Amino acid sequence: MSTMATPAQIAPRISSGVNASVLYMLLQYSLHEPRRGRDDIKAFMTHFRKAFPDLNFWGAADLIAEGDYVVGRWEGGGTHTGPAFADFLAGSLPPNTGRKMKFTGTTVLKLKDGKIVEEIGLDDGVAALTQLGLIKTAA
Repeated sequence: MSTMATPAQIAPRISSGVNASVLYMLLQYSLHEPRRGRDDIKAFMTHFRKAFPDLNFWGAADLIAEGDYVVGRWEGGGTHTGPAFADFLAGSLPPNTGRKMKFTGTTVLKLKDGKIVEEIGLDDGVAALTQLGLIKTAA
């Protein structure tokens, strides 16, 4: 029996951090420290969405599903209009900077019993951090 949810069921969850039903899920991207477990991921995403209230992600290509894995390309972004945010590996933002970020990425989801147990992605963190003023481009 397959442990796959359908791509249509998975698409809204890619990079959303809303899969709070899995106790031991792993969430890992280049912008942040890896997050492990439902409570850690939920707290991280709640804080991230408070700092960037208009944070949004959308699919940029068809999903690819094989066995227990789903791969998707996405775009996302938001405006920092909320509280200070200190979870970026490259630095922190003071409250309400008004800075915008837009970036892309690819996510690989691993499923077990129709639930996401691992979300590992590669995002264009350099673009996001540059737009937020946390890293500088060469002159």
